[in-house]
Amino acid sequence: MNTIKNNTDDVSLASCVIALHSLGYTEDFLPLSSNTLLCLQNNQNFSINDLYIKVIDRGFDAATNSYKYIHTIDTINGEKGLLIADAACSGAYLAN
Repeated sequence: MNTIKNNTDDVSLASCVIALHSLGYTEDFLPLSSNTLLCLQNNQNFSINDLYIKVIDRGFDAATNSYKYIHTIDTINGEKGLLIADAACSGAYLAN
């Protein structure tokens, strides 16, 4: 995968998400308790052990006037999506 990385602090969240959508990262993920993430499009739960999560960049979210971390997620069944979070996520972070 080509990494989309902008070293400036003025990258917009929307522009980064649009670029990642063009690379096939079209699903949206939400962290749940007990080390699982939910795919919002198909309501499927995934264990973090079955996902490859990569922090891509940090973008400015004009709606909340704050920076968000943009993660790509690849599932074991080939689905690709995004997780937008206030902090960079790892397995340990999702467990909390």
